[in-house]
Amino acid sequence: MHIIKSSPIVLLFYSLAVFVSPGFVQGSDTGTSSSIVRDRNAREVTNRKHTVHGKDKSREDGRKETKKDKDDDKGRDDKGKDDDTSEKTRDKDKDKDKDKDKDKDKDKDKDKDKDKDKDKDKDKDEDGRGDDDDDDEDKDGDGYARKDDCDDNDATVNPGITEIPYNGKDDDCNASTPDDDLDGDGYAKVDDCDDNNSSVNPNAQEICDDVDNNCDGQIDEGLKTTFYEDADGDGYGNPHVTTKACSQPSGYVANNTDCDDTNAAVNPGATEIKKNGIDDDCNASTPDDDTGVNLPPDPGKAGKETLLGIDTDGDGVRDDIQRYIYFTYPDDKKLRLGLTYYAIEFQGVLKDANDREAAYDHAIKMDRHVECLFYLKGEEAVDICNALRAKILNTRERSIAYIKYSDNLGGRFIRSAPQKEWKDSCSFDVDATGGDQ
Repeated sequence: MHIIKSSPIVLLFYSLAVFVSPGFVQGSDTGTSSSIVRDRNAREVTNRKHTVHGKDKSREDGRKETKKDKDDDKGRDDKGKDDDTSEKTRDKDKDKDKDKDKDKDKDKDKDKDKDKDKDKDKDKDEDGRGDDDDDDEDKDGDGYARKDDCDDNDATVNPGITEIPYNGKDDDCNASTPDDDLDGDGYAKVDDCDDNNSSVNPNAQEICDDVDNNCDGQIDEGLKTTFYEDADGDGYGNPHVTTKACSQPSGYVANNTDCDDTNAAVNPGATEIKKNGIDDDCNASTPDDDTGVNLPPDPGKAGKETLLGIDTDGDGVRDDIQRYIYFTYPDDKKLRLGLTYYAIEFQGVLKDANDREAAYDHAIKMDRHVECLFYLKGEEAVDICNALRAKILNTRERSIAYIKYSDNLGGRFIRSAPQKEWKDSCSFDVDATGGDQ
């Protein structure tokens, strides 16, 4: 091996070359250098190399430390962001900044997002609760906050409103003023016929008070008493004029024993006065003329309510006509008999007024009765018959029936009997009838 003698100049030059050459300074990746120097210089070169490498390492470490600091700063930033997001989740949306995360907090801030506002959690009064859950809010603008208003979506419902029955709403937010069953009897209006009276409902007992207590559509069924009109005020009622009531109405009595309710002197409490043509005591067993005649009671207004009137004893003569004949001619029995047969036939005229053939048959018989009356009273019979006819046709209905009867006789011929046969026209034995009675 060729040995180079060292000299100060050569060594200086070599040292500078080693210091300047990066490849020589850095060497291989393992930190070893090319062994081109002599052994005696190896330590010095190596030392230098290590010295240079140590400075390089310091620079590298500095760069690494700088990078690490940057990474640490970035980590702290990222952690800060994570902490910020976590804080937003925990602080019930108290973060009011306008950052890029938009404070997403859909399920943890108790807002439930009723306001449909992209989850910005509006909180105008800044009380820590979202507007949708704010008890102090008056959403319907009726002057009552949500905490006092039972329906804050309806301005017509609040504690200041008067309850409107049966509209299905608690208008005044007060359960003690019900919307239905106002009387508190346990029945709604649909079943209760009087929802303002707790004693009236489907379970109540019917009492006689002119009210449908049990809501069955009937009033006082089976509980009312029949009372009879006392038109003449004598304390005795007319059996033909009645009414039903819970208590005795004015002008009515509980009995029906008056035979003439137009005459206060005639009633069961009166004394019979003989031959005055009146049944004073309403008792047929005490006749007015001692002949044993029994008269029916006066039918009063009820006798005019139908075409044929009332015939209590069924003898074919209306009660009012029978009484008229008897009291008008109390002393003439033959005349009373003649008028009685005339009145019986007149009933048939009214009954069959629309039957042309029946009307003709009645007309023939009526003519016979008139002939009898002419036999008994002569020309006076005309007035007697006219007066009786007026009593019989005492209603519009009866007058119309008589006109129809007369029309059905149009064009019909009725043959009258000769005067000498008028006695035979009587329907009773004139000679067998005693005296004038």
